[in-house]
Amino acid sequence: MGRRLVCAAAMALGLTVTAVARAGDLEGRSGPLAWRATDVQQSTVTVDGKRHARHEFALTVKNTGAGPLSLSGYEADLLFRRADERDGGPATGDGALYTLLACPDESRACRFSEGPSWRITLTGRAENNTAFTAPIELMLPTDANVPIVRRERVLVRRVPSGPDPARVPATFKPGVILVPASVNGHDVTLLFDTGSQVCLLSPEVARRLGIVIPADAPSLALIGVGSAGGALVQLPPVRVGDYIVEHLTGAVTSLAGFPFAIDGVLGTNFIEAFRVTIDHRAKELRLEAR
Repeated sequence: MGRRLVCAAAMALGLTVTAVARAGDLEGRSGPLAWRATDVQQSTVTVDGKRHARHEFALTVKNTGAGPLSLSGYEADLLFRRADERDGGPATGDGALYTLLACPDESRACRFSEGPSWRITLTGRAENNTAFTAPIELMLPTDANVPIVRRERVLVRRVPSGPDPARVPATFKPGVILVPASVNGHDVTLLFDTGSQVCLLSPEVARRLGIVIPADAPSLALIGVGSAGGALVQLPPVRVGDYIVEHLTGAVTSLAGFPFAIDGVLGTNFIEAFRVTIDHRAKELRLEAR
């Protein structure tokens, strides 16, 4: 997960109540506000002798209600960060929100396969002095000249099939938890890994599941389980226990060298959709949808 920036007096930090923004910018509604991410920029700066990519944007909001409202503050969380990004947390400056990502290779152009994702929570008071909270989630593009792509929110559905729907029939081995799952009607064995940024599948399993990797699929640098990088794809619905999870992003990468036979990995983007209980003594894994 990322870092948090908490600020008051948001109006003074570039969060302005205005109606105009460029067409094509990422936009949405939250609570009494309509919002847009504008003036998206990426530049390269040097911090402590190391090159960093600076991703920044301005957030404009508009009151959609009939009565007046005021903004009192906001919290900014960086939700999804590259595995090699160590220096950048959310920050403000010159009326913009920005983060710094350490360049992965000093000898090459400072480019990333996926931009940082943000959750910004605005607070204020609406008509009749009623307090409101307006959460906003967005992902910056990797380049200021390419479109922003909205990620679909991960969707969790429950299909009851037993007396204890939260219990997952996992296998506990020394240091690892293996979980039976079903993808596209095929049974697979997945490693339950809180250290993996996204779900992973081996190339052989991806082919067996009918997953096609586009020639222009973005790539993601990986550490730990998996090779140096993997092609990002939209996964078919994944069933684990009584839950079916949709709209998951996954990386297709070699899993050779892992000491157990696995087809893939359940990463953080799956795990964070649940409240997780792990009882190693009882060898029990429980998932409850958030």
